[in-house]
Amino acid sequence: MRYIFCAVLAMILIVSTVQTGQAEVKEFKCVDVESENVQKTNIRRMRAAVVVSEAHLLSKTDLIDIAKAAALDLFKQSEMQVIVVKLYPSEDYAEFFPQVLDMTYAPDSIGWNGEPASTWVAYIAEKMPTEEEMFRIRTWILEQAKNKQTIIDRKEDLAKKMKIPADDVYFPIFKLVPCLMETNG
Repeated sequence: MRYIFCAVLAMILIVSTVQTGQAEVKEFKCVDVESENVQKTNIRRMRAAVVVSEAHLLSKTDLIDIAKAAALDLFKQSEMQVIVVKLYPSEDYAEFFPQVLDMTYAPDSIGWNGEPASTWVAYIAEKMPTEEEMFRIRTWILEQAKNKQTIIDRKEDLAKKMKIPADDVYFPIFKLVPCLMETNG
C-alpha cells in the first residue's frame, strides 16, 4: 500500500510550479518518493528526490525557495510529519551523485528521530559544480549507462572523451554546509 501511495504521489508531483510571496519558483520534478511509519516514535516521514534542471546555475536562495516549495507541496499532498527533500540538478545525477541541497521540513518541530527540532533545516553544497564539472559528470553518467566498469577501470577512456589528462579524471564531492534553520510557531 505504501508503494502505491508513493507512486501516486510521485505522479501528482511530476512537474509543479509554485508561487512564493514575491517571485515564481522554478519548476521542479519529484522523481522518487519513499515514505514510512516509524512505530517506535510514531512518526510518519517521507524522503523525496527532487530535480531542478540546471540547479547548479541557480542562487542558493533560489534553491532554498524551491526546496521549501517542494516540501510544502509534499506536505499538502501527504500530511507526513517529517519531509526530507534532496535536491539534484538532473535525474541521472540523482542516481549516481550526492544532492546539492538537503532540506528537512518538520511542521510540528519534531525531527526525523522523534526529538524536538527546528521546523526548517537545510544544508547546501558549499560550492556548486562548475560547468566543466557538470560536463564531466554528464560524460561519466552517459558512459556508466553503457559500461558498468568502475571509474578506475575506465579512467583512460573517460579522459579521452573529456579531452583532459587521465590524472584530471575525478568527480567533485560537495561538502554540505548549514544554510537554514528556522522554527515557526
